[in-house]
Amino acid sequence: MRVLVTGGAGFIGHNLVKTLLSNQHQVNILDITSSEDSRVKTLVQMGASYYQGDIRDSNSITTAGQDCTHIVHLAAQTSVPASVENPTLNDEINIIGTRNIIDFINSHDIKKIVSASSAAVYGNCDQIPLSEESAGDCLSPYAESKFQNEADLFSLVNDSTEVHVLRFFNVYGPGQGTDSNYAAVIPSFVEKIISGQSPTIFGDGSQSRDFVEVSDVVGLILQILADENDVPNDVYNVATQTETSILELLQLVSKSIKEIDPSIPIPDVNYQGKRSGDIDISLANIAKVKSAFNWQPKHSIEAGIASLVAYELGS
Repeated sequence: MRVLVTGGAGFIGHNLVKTLLSNQHQVNILDITSSEDSRVKTLVQMGASYYQGDIRDSNSITTAGQDCTHIVHLAAQTSVPASVENPTLNDEINIIGTRNIIDFINSHDIKKIVSASSAAVYGNCDQIPLSEESAGDCLSPYAESKFQNEADLFSLVNDSTEVHVLRFFNVYGPGQGTDSNYAAVIPSFVEKIISGQSPTIFGDGSQSRDFVEVSDVVGLILQILADENDVPNDVYNVATQTETSILELLQLVSKSIKEIDPSIPIPDVNYQGKRSGDIDISLANIAKVKSAFNWQPKHSIEAGIASLVAYELGS
């Protein structure tokens, strides 16, 4: 395979590209990040071909996608607050950008696309755990754009290309920045505590999420790309089917930090108002992806947090 990974310099993308390369696949990356970025340089040194560009620009996609047989589409505007502040920009990146990817697929011989969607498309659905059929209660422009992406991919991509959409719940792991949406609450907690600052919780901390470790996500993507079975085009939840409140999450992070370095004090929590567009409960039903691809997440939230904290503390 030669795989085009849009957003390949991002958190999930970087982990995916490294794993693809280590499995002897060829990788082209399209991302807006500078080619001078240290993460990008690492991927290029490993053998990736890097193209700095924007999915809103069709020419960038055509250049980066040359000779590719598969696409993993991760590039997106991913912040709920940012989408509320600037819905036009959000839609330009997510909706127009994805339609440009679709146009490229329809004019080239692409065997398969795996595209990232989001648990945000469920909104505050009360049918917990969330099954794929329950989506559509979109509470932000970001959620609306991801739901539109799904519809476009299934209705506009030509019949000769396989389409698999993955609704990521809250992906976390080593190397994640603190500048994205709720998934970044984990590195934010770690960073704040080890630097002596109060961790911030929006709302009362009772809101829950379904956290999934990035290596489990990457493993699934590789599995789908390599799958030779005739799996119908479909959408899948990618999570662990385990509910963790934000307060419980903070306790796990604090516990892991204390176990590694007891000298680090745990500051008091800085509570702020609930953010616009945030959902209360997010818990996935993952029966569908387990059945289709015989996939099972390997990392519990406790083990994943302990590993991440050890990584951040250099232990």
